[in-house]
Amino acid sequence: MAEYINPNKLALSEDFFKLAVLEEVQRYFSNNYIIEEWQQYVTSEINQTFDNQKAYRSFDWLCEIVRSLLVSKKVTQENIREVFRKHHTYVLEQVSSYINQDFPLDVHLSVNEAAVQFAKEERHLVSSMDYQFHLVRNIVTQPKAFVAASEADDLFQAEIKDSKGNIHGMARVNVAGGMDMPFTDEEQEYWDKLRTAFSAMDEMTADIFDIICFLFLFAPKDEDGYLYFHSNDALKLRSNLVDPNSSLEVRERDRFNIMSRVKALSNIWISLKEGEVIEVDENDLKESKKYKYRDFQKMFEVGKVRAAYDENDKFLGIYACQIKPTSLLTSFLNENKRLGIIDLSALEFHPVRQRPEKRLARYLATQWFIRLSKNNLHQPFMVKTLIREIDFPARMRGLDMYDRFVKALDELTNKGIVRDWHFTDPVDFSLFGRTGWLSYFYGLKVAITPSAEMMEKNKRKLSILQDQHQVDSSTVNQMIESLSQPVVIQQAGYRSIEQQDSPLRREPATKASQLSLPLSEPKKNDEPLPPLTEESLTAEMVIQERERRGLSLAKAAKEIGIGYNTLKRFENKETKRRNKKNDMKIVQWLKKSLILED
Repeated sequence: MAEYINPNKLALSEDFFKLAVLEEVQRYFSNNYIIEEWQQYVTSEINQTFDNQKAYRSFDWLCEIVRSLLVSKKVTQENIREVFRKHHTYVLEQVSSYINQDFPLDVHLSVNEAAVQFAKEERHLVSSMDYQFHLVRNIVTQPKAFVAASEADDLFQAEIKDSKGNIHGMARVNVAGGMDMPFTDEEQEYWDKLRTAFSAMDEMTADIFDIICFLFLFAPKDEDGYLYFHSNDALKLRSNLVDPNSSLEVRERDRFNIMSRVKALSNIWISLKEGEVIEVDENDLKESKKYKYRDFQKMFEVGKVRAAYDENDKFLGIYACQIKPTSLLTSFLNENKRLGIIDLSALEFHPVRQRPEKRLARYLATQWFIRLSKNNLHQPFMVKTLIREIDFPARMRGLDMYDRFVKALDELTNKGIVRDWHFTDPVDFSLFGRTGWLSYFYGLKVAITPSAEMMEKNKRKLSILQDQHQVDSSTVNQMIESLSQPVVIQQAGYRSIEQQDSPLRREPATKASQLSLPLSEPKKNDEPLPPLTEESLTAEMVIQERERRGLSLAKAAKEIGIGYNTLKRFENKETKRRNKKNDMKIVQWLKKSLILED
């Protein structure tokens, strides 16, 4: 009997060496665009098709580093894998400068495309669900809460309070805060023209806050921890606010407003902890004095600022910058147990016309995550609490406030964020406008049920906590199961919510076994299907399997082990020259899916 030979231990030719390096580096390097460019470069070298193919010194240097680390070891797949396992940090650090040379950042492009596309496909952002984190985000929307901190004209501060009036910290803003940057006169003038901190503190500022924190979790960062935030990231994630056919002037105004918010965020300092110092008089030990202290820290640090110029060297504006949350925020973002989801609609709601919807969407996302883990998901909300979160204008009175409150909850239902909502007791409208009506309205309670889709996403997040024994698994399962049960809705005055399901309600996903479909139509006369190979692989097979399992393009690409754009082009039949290695990965993925199904 022939002796089995492990292919991972076979010596590799030069071509297979490059393919092996390319395969292994993908485990530790997440920039899909660069990986795809390297793939095309390697393929052109192997097939000797060099027409219009750019040479990438970064990949050549990557191969040289791997060779140097192999030392006297045999060049095999197994040894290459071991090199990356032990030295991937060193390898990527050594090759980073060559990557920057091969892939210079275009002022019109963002390196965060994969993360942005993921958020748009999944229809949510990932962020901290910690309540203090929510309060810090809220303070950047409330310029009227800031008062002069001292005799200085430029320093203002505000207390960070919850809905009950409890103080959690202090925020300070330096309205004259500048940046020590080597700007030209034209660039400095543009930066100075960006809106001041107070005029740029609004709901859009909270959007930029959320986007930067999301990108910090999922986008590539440099060796100093900075991510490259581009105004395009915000434009795409808040896409319904930007007409794709709009003029350049409108786009430039939007970029100007986005960078104004970045400037504002970089000038806000936060203190969440208050300490106490006791000073003892050495001459009289009985005498002592107590002093309070606060440690203030910036929310965000800005590194490089990227100015844009056209081909005639005409200054266009400031499009992007290096930015990173400081430890004040990363202490929340690095705590995996507190990460949850915010529906993307929270960003897409208009910051002025739909301010109540935007604020409620963020607050409910935080509360649902907390309540789901504490087994009190169906506990009603006090209207007073929700009204304070919405922060209606002081001029709003009586039925106007009620109507706007109801409209906001209805809009969240239309967007699929809320499944059902109702007042727990009938509303007595005869009291509105009379003395004491506000106390009556504030005392009402409203039950708000999240959509099954939102809870399913949070369930997947909480399942991680179950494995870590941080959450009781029976609690989570009971909560999710209860969402699919009929909800008894009480009549609320002249307004009622129907019990029957409407198209706006989202039902729990059907089990995959009930949606099981073959990868291709069976042949007539019970003829067996041809074997699944790279040659028989079609785009329709992948699309059908993705739809059967309810996978997005991003998730399927991650499972397969290829880039998002690579899979997208394959499904759209835009691939000019099929890559055998990618085809093999797709076939293996399809076969694995079929095995798991059986």
